[in-house]
Amino acid sequence: MPHIARKKTHRGQAFVMLSAVSCFALAGAGFGFWIGDRANTPDNASIAMESMPVNPSETDSGEIGAIAARLGEMRAELMRINALGERLVQISGLDPDEFDFVNAPPRGGPETAMARDYTIKELADELSTLVVLVQDRERKLDRLTDQILDQRPRSASAQISGWPVRSGYITSGYGFRVHPVRNKRQFHSGVDFSSPRGAPVQAVADGLVVFSGRRNGYGNLVDIRHRDGLVTRYAHNSANLVREGDLVRQGQKIAAVGSTGTATGPHVHFEVLRNGQAVNPMPYLRARPTQRLASADLKR
Repeated sequence: MPHIARKKTHRGQAFVMLSAVSCFALAGAGFGFWIGDRANTPDNASIAMESMPVNPSETDSGEIGAIAARLGEMRAELMRINALGERLVQISGLDPDEFDFVNAPPRGGPETAMARDYTIKELADELSTLVVLVQDRERKLDRLTDQILDQRPRSASAQISGWPVRSGYITSGYGFRVHPVRNKRQFHSGVDFSSPRGAPVQAVADGLVVFSGRRNGYGNLVDIRHRDGLVTRYAHNSANLVREGDLVRQGQKIAAVGSTGTATGPHVHFEVLRNGQAVNPMPYLRARPTQRLASADLKR
């Protein structure tokens, strides 16, 4: 029957779209954004789900809920990027016509027309449009950040070195390990530094704050963009002390050590990302006399 074939096609399109968005979320851009791992997106997703009526004959609630959740996440990320981009243009004095984050992109579909029910294909099309818009804005933000960083003189403090804590020791290295909370063997994308709760978390190089907020698993998180497509990430903070758009110096206190997110105790989860992909932070860290690995980590 034609209408059955159409439903299967639309559901297949929706599955492909959700898979594509998941890949985009994992790949990210130069900033290391992780669309699918935002702790502040459930509220947006709920709003999106409530505001988009769907004909039950077209799909089931599980499929439409998954697409609506992704729509909420993508819209929230687009708004955040636009706000950050607008602030950076203002403080940098660069041409606002070249980096236009003020004018909202053309919108349509489920968000603006609420008079009828929507098919899964229409929602998937809206999701596809948002993916393209976010990717475009991230590329624009990436170029803007490069220009801002290039305006600053190159110095030794612009190179990533040192530890993100002033006192402490390494408790878990980069690579596969048994997760301390989930008790499963998983890949650990950073290095964990144990330090007293409330102790300073410091930037390991000059840079620009491109994220300061909460994310699932990471808890309170700060991402700092540096030259050459590098981002440093500082997670599980008890408090973030910088905001998006701040220029920071090497050694500046940017947060306080905590155990927010998925953590068994106070520590800093530290990552280095190159063009959006996590890499081993150890080559970037200057050796310290106090450096040691916990015995449990040595046995993994």
